[in-house]
Amino acid sequence: MSETNFKSGFAVLAGLPNAGKSTLLNQLAGGLLSAVTYKPQTTRQNILAIAEGENYQIVFVDTPGFLRPQYKLQQTMVSCVDRAVTEEADVVLFLVDATADYALNAPLVEKLKTLYCPIFLVLNKIDLVKEPAKLDALEKQICGELKIAKKFRISAASGVNVPALKQAVAAVLPVSPAYFPPGQWTDRWERFYAAEFIREQIFLLYQKEIPYSTFVEIEKFTENLGDKNFIRAIIHVERESQKPILIGKGGAMIAKLRQRAQKRVEEFLGRSCRVELNVVVSPDWRNNTELLEKFGYIQRDEMPE
Repeated sequence: MSETNFKSGFAVLAGLPNAGKSTLLNQLAGGLLSAVTYKPQTTRQNILAIAEGENYQIVFVDTPGFLRPQYKLQQTMVSCVDRAVTEEADVVLFLVDATADYALNAPLVEKLKTLYCPIFLVLNKIDLVKEPAKLDALEKQICGELKIAKKFRISAASGVNVPALKQAVAAVLPVSPAYFPPGQWTDRWERFYAAEFIREQIFLLYQKEIPYSTFVEIEKFTENLGDKNFIRAIIHVERESQKPILIGKGGAMIAKLRQRAQKRVEEFLGRSCRVELNVVVSPDWRNNTELLEKFGYIQRDEMPE
């Protein structure tokens, strides 16, 4: 590896909820780093995945879906996107669901118009579009609104054209030393991902408002306890009425959640673990600045008004 031509930088994934950013991040990273469900707004914080090649290191940043905030929590999610695209990005991957209503992207497009870094247009879910002319028209419309450096048509779910996208990102990065040591593939601790994958299973198992009203706090994470790791997690809900729904009759639902979450966490860790879950009520936590700070969504210098 030559230090004189080594490239390194940040590639930020930006798009609406459910555009496929987390699925794409996992494809680019070659692993299960970001929680993926069929429901929007699964991702609440920026998640980094580090990809390496012979002469490059790409730091991919998965951001929350861009939305109009209704809670203080959602304000922090929008701030995550803002900070990533305006302060961190060397290139932005504008991910568009080719099967959805593109007009909903208007607020994000206005934000992207202010950027100076290259923007790659990434049309996702092309395998679900039967008429190529629709993709042509969509590309033409977007290129009329934004200065697009490169265009890609991909399927994040199957990986179609993802390698070409990855190589194109590496090509536009600035010459720079690596930001992270070789072999590191994220900047988060294992306990963060344990919480994320427990929350992922909540999204998959429960309906309506329950998934959006929960926060998973890792109370204890003990490694090398015999042949297993031990993880105790607290699931915070907003209202007393949500607690029995999460637990289920005779504890059936919480037992199913624990079993599925433990399996998912073990897949990520690559080792066995024992997961325990407890449900507590933290009233209106999504609008509680003190709790949002405690849960790590905001810092003191960026408190929502």
